[in-house]
Amino acid sequence: MQVSKTGINSVDALYGVNFTGNIIPNSWYSTIRTEKGKPDLTAITILSEIMYWHRPREECEESDAGGIKFSKRFKADMLQLSYNQIEKKFGLTKDQSRRAVERLEALGLIKRHFRKVETGNTTLYNVMYIELFTDRLMEITFPDGYEHPGRKNPTRVSEKTDKVIGNIGTGSGKNPMTNTENTTKITNIDYDSIYQEEIESVREQIDYEALTRDMVSDRGMIDEIVEIIAENKLYGTEPQMINGALIPASVIREKFRKINSYVVKEVIDSLRAAPRNIVNTRGYIMTALYNASSTYELGLDVEVTRGMFRREANAWEA
Repeated sequence: MQVSKTGINSVDALYGVNFTGNIIPNSWYSTIRTEKGKPDLTAITILSEIMYWHRPREECEESDAGGIKFSKRFKADMLQLSYNQIEKKFGLTKDQSRRAVERLEALGLIKRHFRKVETGNTTLYNVMYIELFTDRLMEITFPDGYEHPGRKNPTRVSEKTDKVIGNIGTGSGKNPMTNTENTTKITNIDYDSIYQEEIESVREQIDYEALTRDMVSDRGMIDEIVEIIAENKLYGTEPQMINGALIPASVIREKFRKINSYVVKEVIDSLRAAPRNIVNTRGYIMTALYNASSTYELGLDVEVTRGMFRREANAWEA
């Protein structure tokens, strides 16, 4: 077959080249935007990765009919995708990856599912899987064929609250868009997502990845501690008995907000040394977390006091 070339080397050289990988529809730059009205490039990039894995492969069937058979690219019933994979592939930080995924979820494009996965002799907890909502994907990809998503389903997300706010726009008006009558009213609260967001928040607070890397055999115990902290921060309303006294829930929450990796390590050490016949394990961990956080705070106060004394002494000597 004769081919008539254009005469432009940069164009002709690409003839017949089969490019593969992610695709970003032009419409996403106008339908997926930040609070300020700019294209949300991080969320768009991650969505393109998610869409790639959901694009079916076409295979010819070995039959007389010679039909086409679709096959999926991922192994499980949903796409398994971790923040670490996103970070490495696109050069993002952990916080950028997490917040962008949360924005895609807030826009109704995906839903995160956290599962326990058995791999040989190892149990992995809170492995993230992504469910893609193709109807919503079609709305933002082909807005001309649907009622405009900026009018019906807002596509802007607040950078401060991660909540969907108002319609699409440039964000340059005098009155910034807020979560008022223009937003889609949500009547069903997704408590599972709220809980998982708190779990992720606690993990960041205690530097979960570094802890589980350094204390591989204690991962189950670390996960238990994460759950206890998250549950108390979210749902703690009643006073609890600690050290023989009723401690207000607000005091416990405040203590738990200050827990870091050092406190968790101290608690795990105390659990290792604890008697094996503990009846209320969660209660024991609660008390250990409360006491360890108090001790850690006291230690910091002592160090600050010592530092101040040394500075004053040096000033007098001078």
